[in-house]
Amino acid sequence: MSKRKTGHPSRKGKAIASGQGRQEDTIRMNVNITKSFYKQIKQRALDEDSNVTEIVKKALNEYMNK
Repeated sequence: MSKRKTGHPSRKGKAIASGQGRQEDTIRMNVNITKSFYKQIKQRALDEDSNVTEIVKKALNEYMNK
Protein backbone atom coordinates (compact mmCIF):
# COMPACT_ATOMS: atom_id res chain seq x y z
CA MET A 1 0.00 0.00 0.00
CA SER A 2 1.45 3.34 -1.03
CA LYS A 3 1.05 6.43 1.13
CA ARG A 4 1.24 9.92 -0.31
CA LYS A 5 3.26 12.42 1.74
CA THR A 6 1.65 15.75 2.59
CA GLY A 7 2.68 18.49 0.18
CA HIS A 8 3.92 16.10 -2.48
CA PRO A 9 2.16 16.56 -5.81
CA SER A 10 0.26 13.60 -7.13
CA ARG A 11 0.38 12.47 -10.73
CA LYS A 12 -3.13 13.87 -11.11
CA GLY A 13 -1.78 17.32 -10.17
CA LYS A 14 -0.41 18.27 -13.58
CA ALA A 15 -1.05 21.49 -15.43
CA ILE A 16 0.24 22.85 -18.71
CA ALA A 17 2.79 25.58 -18.06
CA SER A 18 1.47 28.68 -19.76
CA GLY A 19 3.02 29.28 -23.16
CA GLN A 20 5.74 26.68 -22.75
CA GLY A 21 3.98 23.56 -24.00
CA ARG A 22 5.27 21.44 -21.12
CA GLN A 23 3.57 20.09 -18.04
CA GLU A 24 4.40 21.48 -14.61
CA ASP A 25 3.61 19.83 -11.28
CA THR A 26 0.99 21.53 -9.16
CA ILE A 27 0.33 21.42 -5.42
CA ARG A 28 -2.77 21.98 -3.34
CA MET A 29 -2.59 25.03 -1.07
CA ASN A 30 -4.84 25.63 1.92
CA VAL A 31 -5.57 29.05 3.37
CA ASN A 32 -7.89 30.15 6.15
CA ILE A 33 -10.32 32.91 5.23
CA THR A 34 -13.65 33.96 6.66
CA LYS A 35 -16.78 32.33 5.36
CA SER A 36 -18.13 35.70 4.23
CA PHE A 37 -14.96 36.44 2.23
CA TYR A 38 -15.13 33.00 0.57
CA LYS A 39 -18.73 33.74 -0.41
CA GLN A 40 -17.61 37.01 -2.01
CA ILE A 41 -14.91 35.21 -3.99
CA LYS A 42 -17.33 32.47 -5.04
CA GLN A 43 -19.90 35.05 -6.17
CA ARG A 44 -17.26 36.91 -8.21
CA ALA A 45 -16.27 33.63 -9.84
CA LEU A 46 -19.89 32.92 -10.74
CA ASP A 47 -20.33 36.47 -12.08
CA GLU A 48 -17.24 36.05 -14.27
CA ASP A 49 -18.14 32.51 -15.41
CA SER A 50 -14.98 31.28 -13.69
CA ASN A 51 -14.11 29.37 -10.51
CA VAL A 52 -12.48 30.12 -7.17
CA THR A 53 -9.17 28.53 -8.18
CA GLU A 54 -8.85 30.76 -11.25
CA ILE A 55 -9.77 33.89 -9.25
CA VAL A 56 -7.13 33.09 -6.60
CA LYS A 57 -4.44 32.22 -9.18
CA LYS A 58 -5.13 35.46 -11.06
CA ALA A 59 -4.93 37.53 -7.87
CA LEU A 60 -1.69 35.86 -6.77
CA ASN A 61 -0.13 36.30 -10.21
CA GLU A 62 -1.01 40.00 -10.19
CA TYR A 63 0.45 40.37 -6.69
CA MET A 64 3.67 38.54 -7.58
CA ASN A 65 4.16 40.61 -10.75
CA LYS A 66 4.18 43.94 -8.84
